[in-house]
Amino acid sequence: MDKKIITADGTETFFNQEYQEAYHSTKAGAYTESLQKFIFPCNIPELAKKGEISILDIGFGLGYNVAVAIKEAKKVNENVKINIISIEKDKSVFEKIKSLNIPENLKDVYSFLLSGKFTTKKIGKVELPVYFAQNENIILTVILGEGRNILKKLSQTELKFDAVFYDAFSPKVNTEMWTVDIFKVVKSLMREEAVLATYSASLAVRKGLIEAGFKIGLVEPVGRKSYSTVATIKGTIPPLTEKEKKRLESSPYAIPYQDPDLNLPPEEIKRRWEEKLEARKNLLQS
Repeated sequence: MDKKIITADGTETFFNQEYQEAYHSTKAGAYTESLQKFIFPCNIPELAKKGEISILDIGFGLGYNVAVAIKEAKKVNENVKINIISIEKDKSVFEKIKSLNIPENLKDVYSFLLSGKFTTKKIGKVELPVYFAQNENIILTVILGEGRNILKKLSQTELKFDAVFYDAFSPKVNTEMWTVDIFKVVKSLMREEAVLATYSASLAVRKGLIEAGFKIGLVEPVGRKSYSTVATIKGTIPPLTEKEKKRLESSPYAIPYQDPDLNLPPEEIKRRWEEKLEARKNLLQS
């Protein structure tokens, strides 16, 4: 049974037993993390001014990123049209959400999020199991299943997104969602100016994004010392520091995770990465 935790800003999250990690940074707080690591870095308020936003949310979790994005977009433009496609492996998150003590300023958004139903929906040419909620301005489709399979299926459609929230569990435990190969698939789903934001500061992740064809940048730390990461094809993002450029060039840990056919077990991806790391360390020592 997943255990509820109160985070630094007073908002609640859960500790996930399968991955042995909390859904959110307990030091930053669930709400603060969504705002500072995803919504602002992806320019959601700016996009809202244009009247229409399409968001790919990888790791719906407890819905904070989606809820805060809707809230912030509607602050700027009450009539903004928002289309969100989320990916979520665990159907039981909706039961967890019902037991959360939702912050006052998000209650209206969460009542929308919880107004949906489980059904199937045709996305491209494929019928997929989804949780679906819709009102006059917002469409939320949470596709239920294994992330890599879903992303592959999405990449065979005409869909293009303005923003990507990359919020899988950490590379240490959810390794299959952090490979150079899955980043290439995500890149194919993004408009050129779109920004991908993630909390991860991992060198393996940053190198994977670069090798997938992104330029990357850093976002000021929130609740910890590490800068989080943003990536884009041709959009505007904060720059990399000189120190980080050097680390990405010289650190033995700057090796991307690899999963060429998007079907390896996470343990095997990690094992292969560790082999390369050892070889690289030995090379640097010789």
